[in-house]
Amino acid sequence: MMKKLILFCICILTVFMLSAGGRKKSAENLPLLNTKWILTVIYDDVILQDMDTAYIIFNDNYKFSGNLGCNLFFGEFNYRKKKIRLDYFGATKKLCANMEVEEQFVKAIRNDILQYNIEKNKLYLLYKNKTICKFEGITSLP
Repeated sequence: MMKKLILFCICILTVFMLSAGGRKKSAENLPLLNTKWILTVIYDDVILQDMDTAYIIFNDNYKFSGNLGCNLFFGEFNYRKKKIRLDYFGATKKLCANMEVEEQFVKAIRNDILQYNIEKNKLYLLYKNKTICKFEGITSLP
């Protein structure tokens, strides 16, 4: 009887430890690379996604791409520790009803990004410790 009780306690403890480990893993941040980052704030303005969703994806081949809100864009990047450099190459040329977000997004990518930080699955692109763009990570891509 005592052996069964000890075995039962070990099983319960094992299940508890495995479930706790699973919770810890889900609390980890999404990685910079191969995550779809949805733009939520740019230059202190909250972005309402009433058009195509503005987002960026950093690939493991040092290329980035995404949607500016209407047009698709692409470029290359380098990063090390918390520093990042974006080289914007271009975008498609569709005429859209509201180009304000696109213009701000392109300006930020071209000129104003020097650092990045990821906290609680949010990506912050910064210039001298000031947040320029804030993104919400929605999924890690294969």
